[in-house]
Amino acid sequence: MKEIWTKDVAEFHGQFVNFDPIWAWPKPEQKPYPPILLGGESGYTLQRVVDFCDGWYPRGRAPEKVLEGLKDLKARAAKAGRDMKTLTVSAFATPPDKKVLDDFAAAGVTRSIFLLPPEPRDKVLPLLDQYAKLIR
Repeated sequence: MKEIWTKDVAEFHGQFVNFDPIWAWPKPEQKPYPPILLGGESGYTLQRVVDFCDGWYPRGRAPEKVLEGLKDLKARAAKAGRDMKTLTVSAFATPPDKKVLDDFAAAGVTRSIFLLPPEPRDKVLPLLDQYAKLIR
């Protein structure tokens, strides 16, 4: 994707991806390319985040797993010589709970993403008000 996003004529020949010259537009507005986030919680995933990505995208529903994974991610980054300041952590489906948010912030989670139900505005707007109080 980096080749396609950054070159007018992209070509790549790797172990798992192999393509001859191609042309693809439009190019992303973000330069040099949009951040590459990888989701998942396995050690294999965390190593790939360190090796290839700009951020980790874990499921936040189990906060203790995110915090354990973040410790593992930090250790893997240190071992690889990767500065954690170059990686973001975006916890998806974080419970709207102040303690969880405080724990995530203290551990280095960059952002917490809350879920909203596919309901009418009379159900969703009060939730947004509730979430706004949490993030202040």
